Amino acid sequence: MLTDTNRKISIIAYYLSKFNLDAVRALGYANYSEAFEGISQRFGKNNNYLKLRRDEFDVLTGAPRKGWHKRAPATAVLLMHNGLKNYDFDSLTQIVKDLLVDGDNVYVSPAITKDDQKFITQFTEEEIERIINQQDFTSKVVLQDRKANVRIFDDRIQKSLKKLYQYRCQICGATATEAYGVDVTEAHHLDYFSKTANNNPGNIVVLCPDHHRIVHKTKAVFNFELHQFEYENAKVDTLMYNLHL
Repeated sequence: MLTDTNRKISIIAYYLSKFNLDAVRALGYANYSEAFEGISQRFGKNNNYLKLRRDEFDVLTGAPRKGWHKRAPATAVLLMHNGLKNYDFDSLTQIVKDLLVDGDNVYVSPAITKDDQKFITQFTEEEIERIINQQDFTSKVVLQDRKANVRIFDDRIQKSLKKLYQYRCQICGATATEAYGVDVTEAHHLDYFSKTANNNPGNIVVLCPDHHRIVHKTKAVFNFELHQFEYENAKVDTLMYNLHL
């Protein structure tokens, strides 16, 4: 999975704050104490750590517990809430279960050599993203060295991100999997891969084909602090779903 330990715990804490005992039972625990102990140990934290993290979200989720609900939320807590508030119970339950069963390994893009970077410059950004999204090595003459292709156009991170967002566009939430049973989402590099060779998760968002084309056509700029695409005509598209940036 692509999230670090603290982000994983924050997502789980939000889930427990918003859905309370329903969340506890959905994860297979009988009560809060079991859940806090089991999940905290899973991530190498003390038993009270997850409880404290959960309580931080209470002011935003409307939980009836006393304590943190009178305090102003920290900026990081508010950002996490904004990134999770659009998920319903079933969707967030599945995400949390995936976080709990998944290992702590973080996918890291294979090291790109200087020769790789030189090779990349012969592609447009659209061609690179088409190759990575579709693993289409016929769209242009690509290296005959299979290991080089796999290294440069590695798609494991994109696949993991798409799964994390349940194949939904991070801007509008559109998905084709529910109605048609197919995934049409595409990975987009915020800082162009053709210029940076940066294929790490912090440089990638998952978009529907329409928004992906719009972002490229308008040359939209991503504001990493506000998590939004900004256009020359002053229009702004804020991410509806954000679990990893």
